[in-house]
Amino acid sequence: MKEKSNGSKAGKRLRIALLVLGVAILAAFATLIPTLSPETPGMKSIGGAYVTVYYEREEAAAQDVFTLMNAQSEHIAEMLGFDSPQDIKVYVYDDQSTFQTKKYGLVALLLNMDWYIGDNRGTNVLLTSPANPGSAHTYDSVKNSGPHEMVHAYNSLLNKNMSLWVNEGLALYLANGDPRDDLYSTSYFVPSIEQTHTLNPVEFNEVGGYDFAYTYIEYLDETFGWEHVVSFARTNDYLDAFGEDEASLYDGWVDFLKTNYR
Repeated sequence: MKEKSNGSKAGKRLRIALLVLGVAILAAFATLIPTLSPETPGMKSIGGAYVTVYYEREEAAAQDVFTLMNAQSEHIAEMLGFDSPQDIKVYVYDDQSTFQTKKYGLVALLLNMDWYIGDNRGTNVLLTSPANPGSAHTYDSVKNSGPHEMVHAYNSLLNKNMSLWVNEGLALYLANGDPRDDLYSTSYFVPSIEQTHTLNPVEFNEVGGYDFAYTYIEYLDETFGWEHVVSFARTNDYLDAFGEDEASLYDGWVDFLKTNYR
């Protein structure tokens, strides 16, 4: 009787554990439901040759996003070595919270990322509407992030393993980056070479990546030439593209900052 009772208790504990695991899996899946499709019900579209913008209610803002991105599509494609612009789909959401959940699921609502207004999933660009920019942005700063996110869309075709540092640097350099002239002299620190390796967009923001990554691409362009930058963006190979290792390039970039951003 005692052995039977122990076996019954073990079986009950196993069933409870499996039930808890099942509930946890279902809860995790439920948080990701918004990411399954970039569209929201009733979205309308503005179509062009290379860019299609889908929007909810804020039509005028969506039209502004379309006009800007459509005008820059050919230039961005050419700069990144494409023979012609690619088919880019842009989803503009009236609320910042909708955009964030479309990228990361419902967990995004807990992260307090008021600065986070645009991203991509492959060649799909996800964007907060300029009409509702949130507390950390303006109409124009959100609108101008459209071409920035389009560069990310092209980068996803160029190299799926591109680092966050280079990916953001290219988007800033080709679209909407404009670091202040005294960036080096007024900054508390310059990101370390280890910090430039981060894959975490929150950490990237906290270490000043949205200012400094632009200047890294600028340094590479002015020192080695744009064709070498594009070659590196495709391959991640420092030595092949520039003839120097990453550590040497990092030191050269810091010297560039000291000279040009005092």
